[in-house]
Amino acid sequence: MPALLLCVSSIDAAAQQFGGARRVEEPMAYPYSAVGKWISGGGGGRGLCTAFLVNGCTLVTASRCAQGGSGRYTFEASDGQRFRVRNIVYEPGRYAAAAGEAGDAAKKRTNKSKKTTHGVPGLDVAFGQIAPKPGKPLPGDQYGRFGFDPQDRVTEVAGFTPHCSFGFSLNEEGKGGRGTLDPDVYVWGPLRRNAPGKASSDELFLHMANGVYGASGSPIYRCEPRFEDGKLVDVQVSAPARLIGVFVRLTNDRDNLKFPDRLRVDPDDMALGIGGQEFYPQLADYVREHPCEDLQ
Repeated sequence: MPALLLCVSSIDAAAQQFGGARRVEEPMAYPYSAVGKWISGGGGGRGLCTAFLVNGCTLVTASRCAQGGSGRYTFEASDGQRFRVRNIVYEPGRYAAAAGEAGDAAKKRTNKSKKTTHGVPGLDVAFGQIAPKPGKPLPGDQYGRFGFDPQDRVTEVAGFTPHCSFGFSLNEEGKGGRGTLDPDVYVWGPLRRNAPGKASSDELFLHMANGVYGASGSPIYRCEPRFEDGKLVDVQVSAPARLIGVFVRLTNDRDNLKFPDRLRVDPDDMALGIGGQEFYPQLADYVREHPCEDLQ
């Protein structure tokens, strides 16, 4: 059985109605240490997303954060170290169906397509890799990594069980880019229950989240938050933290989603995510094609 890690919140966070300022800062212990900033170009506010490690060198983020291709992105780890991101592949769900075409050419053609295998443009992930610093272990060994479990399907985790998400933002709620924890992410259920014509898989889901600018690409994972008198006391996470999915983006008016009246949350707090089981097969293929040993 994996050891249980106890991460104690250093911030006195009042439990408020959902959608309030619930995100809190946490010490950079595991699993927060396995999450970092995915930075585009000079790292300005418009170029910030979140990414996380899933093995010794491989990162996962939201596809919308990586469409500039390799050479444009930097990963800033929890200790401030920066790594150039290599071998970027975005929206693997698109070109996975392009069997028989030649490698990179197929990826380029399908990445430019307006259609996706999911039916929801941009609702996918991206992969990238970072090499260890000279004399240092692989980043996933240094900072930790997230794990997958076949039981963690969206239909199994939907409901009123809170999950956690950790990400970065430059706005006020994001604490100036220092990284914040959302300790009560609720998976509402598969997207196609509300939009049957937009999603073909139960692993594309709606979730309630205190979203902040830059949190796209944040991991959503199993945890056990504990509150006393409406205040977050601690969060227990088993190692390796079990990934439920990836926070892709908040919903907006263009999504044309309708929610039941009994859903007593602001639609602005509803977000789109992709389950880990949806992209795990593509990730496994990617890791076989790009072993970490080739980066050392």
